[in-house]
Amino acid sequence: MSEAPFGLSLDPDGEGFVLSRTGDDGVTARIPLTAADILSLTRSALALREQSLAARQAASGDVEAVLASPVREATLAREMLGGHVLLTLTSPEGDRASFALPLALAAELSAQLTELVEAPPPASISRQ
Repeated sequence: MSEAPFGLSLDPDGEGFVLSRTGDDGVTARIPLTAADILSLTRSALALREQSLAARQAASGDVEAVLASPVREATLAREMLGGHVLLTLTSPEGDRASFALPLALAAELSAQLTELVEAPPPASISRQ
C-alpha cells in the first residue's frame, strides 16, 4: 500500500490500480484506475502544483516559489533513436522521473550546469 497524506492511498489491483480516500467520517471511497489514468493523473497533479505555486508568488516578483524534491541519483542516457538525452532523477525513496531533452537543450543545460557548479555561491542568501 502506498500511503499518501490526507488519507489517500494508491494500490495495485490486478492490471490496474485503486485510488482510495478515507474521509473524516471514516468512509472510504475507492476509484479504479488504469495505467493510462495514472499517467493522466500525474500530469494533472503537476499542473495543479504549478498553479498553486503561482498563486503564492510575491507581489514584487523578486522571489519565486519553488517546490523542489531531493534527488539521490541522476542518470543520463542517449535515446535509442538518438534525438534526445534521457535524464532520469531518482528520489531518496527510489521514485523515478525521466525527461527526454532535445540535444540542443541538453547541450545548453550542460553549459549552464558547469557554470553554476564552478561559480561561488551567493554569500547573503539563506535557505527558507
